[in-house]
Amino acid sequence: MRERSRGSYPCKPTAGNFRGRSRLRTVVRPTLTERRAEELRLMLAQTASDIFVADGDTSATVERIADAAGVSPRTFYRHFPVKEDVVRPLFRRSSAEVIAHLRAAPADSDVLETLVSAWTSQLHEGSLTDLERRFLRLMSTTPQYRLRWMEVDDELCDAVAEFLHQRIALGDHPLYRSLPAYLVVQATRRVFDYSVSSDSGEDIADLLRDALRSVLAGVSAQASGS
Repeated sequence: MRERSRGSYPCKPTAGNFRGRSRLRTVVRPTLTERRAEELRLMLAQTASDIFVADGDTSATVERIADAAGVSPRTFYRHFPVKEDVVRPLFRRSSAEVIAHLRAAPADSDVLETLVSAWTSQLHEGSLTDLERRFLRLMSTTPQYRLRWMEVDDELCDAVAEFLHQRIALGDHPLYRSLPAYLVVQATRRVFDYSVSSDSGEDIADLLRDALRSVLAGVSAQASGS
């Protein structure tokens, strides 16, 4: 079955998508069993990542990954139906950290700088480590793994749309309320793609700042004309 990339689509452009949405959210705490299952998935994901980076490719078998993690292949498949799914927890965790950063930002925070910090706060000293760079390069150049990376784009898009809606008058048209967030997320993806593929040594925060400044300039122009 062909897997659809959720990252190929913009936010759901429904009218009133964010109107009246409360900043207060009901927090559903995971059970102990759920927490342990997620910890196991993260451990398997990190083990697979380490092996992929060490090998320089993603050819490692499920049996090898499971053995390195100290579990059986059956346990692996209980959590990940196919091998490529093993990287999903890493991208979900990263996405969750970006979303949490945006939701915690003060209402009067600078839009550009908050977006930049949301995507860089989880980086070591604001930069990708060599291992992270090599891992993301593998993910971006291997189609089935790139799809897993792109799956988080929808939830990022929704969070950015809410963040922008609270700070910029985007008008009532559903497209113009969702499109800016889609452009922001795609701009950040392009920056990381460029950074891991070019080895230019350019500062990611500076690249993000320049890219997002261009996007926000267009958003402001649209808001002014609406």
